[in-house]
Parts: sequence; C-alpha cells; structure tokens
Amino acid sequence: MTGDEIRFEDVRTRELLVQPRPDRNPELAALVIANPSPQDLPIFLDHEVALAIDRHASSDLSVELGGVLLGKECLDPETRQPHVLITASLEAAHYKNTQASFTYTHESWEAITRERENKHPDCDVVGWYHTHPNFGIFLSHHDLFIHNHFFATPTQVAYVVDPINRTRGFFQWRDGSIVAVSGFHLTSSRGQRSALARAADQLENVATEEAAAGLSLNQAELLHMLTRIEHRSAASTREITILAAISGAMGVLVGGVLLAVLLLLARLADRGWERANAPLAEAVEHLADGQRLAMDALADSLGGSDARAFTARYARTAQERDSARKSLGAERQINEALALETASLKTKLAETIASFEARKAENARLSDLVLSIAGKDAATLERELAQTRYSAYAGWGAFSLLALGTISLYLRGKPSGSSSPP
Repeated sequence: MTGDEIRFEDVRTRELLVQPRPDRNPELAALVIANPSPQDLPIFLDHEVALAIDRHASSDLSVELGGVLLGKECLDPETRQPHVLITASLEAAHYKNTQASFTYTHESWEAITRERENKHPDCDVVGWYHTHPNFGIFLSHHDLFIHNHFFATPTQVAYVVDPINRTRGFFQWRDGSIVAVSGFHLTSSRGQRSALARAADQLENVATEEAAAGLSLNQAELLHMLTRIEHRSAASTREITILAAISGAMGVLVGGVLLAVLLLLARLADRGWERANAPLAEAVEHLADGQRLAMDALADSLGGSDARAFTARYARTAQERDSARKSLGAERQINEALALETASLKTKLAETIASFEARKAENARLSDLVLSIAGKDAATLERELAQTRYSAYAGWGAFSLLALGTISLYLRGKPSGSSSPP
C-alpha cells in the first residue's frame, strides 16, 4: 500500500482536554488489565467498547478485521501527564483484507467519518484496532506503515486482538518509535462495577465456575440456559417439559441405532462361522472318499489284481490324501482369520456398548438436572394454583353467606299474607 491510496484526516496535534484520569474520578470505576509500567501511556478503555471489539473480532476468524477508536486525548490536572480515554469504536465497513493483512480504503474512511459525525460528534479519533487471528499480538510492517502515516499524533494508539488465542494489547508512541504497552485500564461508571469485573475476567481469560467444575463448553451453555429457565414464569415449565421429552426421544433413537448395529454384528459373526464350517465339512468328506478309495484298492489286491496296479492306485490315494490335508490346513488358516475377525468385532461391540452406557449416564444426569428445575417450577405452579383454588372457594362461600343473609332479611321484613289491616 502506498501513501496516495487513502487519505485520513490531516495529522495535527490536538489540544489535550484537561480532566482527571478515570481511576482518580469518583464517578468512574477502573480495573487494571495486565501490568502497566510507569513509562506506558495510560490508556483507559470503556468495558462495553472492549466487549464490542471482541465480538467484532470473533465474527470472522478467516481474515483480519478492523476499525477506529474514538474518545479524548486528555491531560491530568494533578500530574500534568497525558492519558487516552476510549469511549467508542466504529467498525470499518469498506476495507481490503486478507488472512494476514488489513487495509483501509477511501470508502471505509469516508463511512467512518460520516458515522462519527452522526453518532459521536464530541469524540476524536484516538487510534485504530485490527485483528490477528492466531498470529499473536504485534504490528507488522504493513501495520507500522498505517500507524506512521495516519495515526502519528503522540497520544494515538493501536489495539491488536487475537480472537483465537484470546490475547490483546495496545501500542503507543514513545521517543519517536511505536512500542507495546505492558497493560491498560478497563473503565465503567461507578454503578456498573459488577459488569466491569465480569468484562475484566473475560478479557483476562479468568476461569468461570462452570470450567472449574469440569463442565464442557456445551454443558456450561446448557447449564446457563437452564438457569435462565429457572427464573422465568410458570408458563416456561412447558418449555422444560418439552426439552426433557426431546432429550428422551433422542436417547431412544440413539439406543435403537446401537441395538441395530449390535444385531448386524451378531448376524455377520454367524455368517462367518457358517463360512468356516462349510469348507471344513467338504474337506472331511473329500478325505473320507480318499479312504474309501484306498480300501477298494486293497480289496482288489487281495482279489489277485496286479501288484503294480495296486501300487499306482495307492499312490493316487496318498496324493489325494495329501491334497486333502493341505486343503484342511488352508481351511484352518481361514478359521483362525475368522476367529481374529470375530474377536475384533467383539472388542468393537464392547467399546460401542461402553460408549452407549457413558452417553446414557450423561443423558440421565442432564435429564435429572432438567427435571429438578422443572420440579421446582411445577411445585411453584402447583402452589399458585392451590392458592387460586382456595381463594375461589372462599369467595364462593362468602358470596353464598351474603346471599342467604339477604334472603333472610327480605323474608323477615315482608308482611304476612293472612293478616288484615288495622
């Protein structure tokens, strides 16, 4: 990329905004990410912006993505030292990228300028960010060119995110060179300290309770889903029941498939034994024919036949016997091979059964978890229905008593039909 491919705003030194650092502002909260050194430019990144950049970085892991960082370049009134406050980011919508490079275009910068003026007119461009999927945190020659030519203000920074290795880092100007900072600060309003702590844990890859408990990613997501279901209204009990029914149906389907596989393996084993026994019976029958032929030859010799004819017939008989023995040896080898194949099938069958049992146990554990939460919701629903029913009974009883009292008062106040006027 050459310098005339794209023109950013004119590089100029902006007057620094005098305001305290966020970690000295009582209205804000700040947490340290990694270990910033005293020589580093203090960088304060809003936690929602950090999470938005992470989501953008994870949206496509095959190429590099990027955007710009918005905020203010500030000067602390106490220390008289500069710091950078990043309060927003804009994704580059028009760009040229490959698996290992990211390039702004005229269209991307024009779109960013329009969006900044419309959404964040009080913010300045304080840097840029881009991703290095599985490449690590560094600035390539291409990245250094972009930063040198378009982000040359001493307080403008570069932010690199590796969404695969889940690492990230900032780069700053120092003594005319671009160097990596050792750490930065994550910020939020004072009322969002809990969200700030969760964001810091996510950026620093702090293990969650689910990971500490040894749950897989899918199981942890399922656990979170069930936890959200637990706090829904009573109508969500039907959703839990449907989920349990679907899990049971999947278990039945898997069990049926495994049973069919077991039956198929058993049938193949039976056919193997049939194939082994048929040639063996044929060889035995062939050997019996040879023995009968030898007996016929011996009978002929006893009957006075020529000795040479008897010898020739005996030789043929011996030859046939040797041939039968060879056939028998070949059939034995076939039987041994079939036996090995049968043993292999039995091993695979045992592994399949073990896998099925493990999956069955896992499904049972998850079903128990689902049913336990469903049972809580069902108990709550049952209590609410009982309270509603008792309230209805009480209402009908009170209405009946009121009606009886009204009728009684009416009958007492009504004059008798047989009395005469005075």
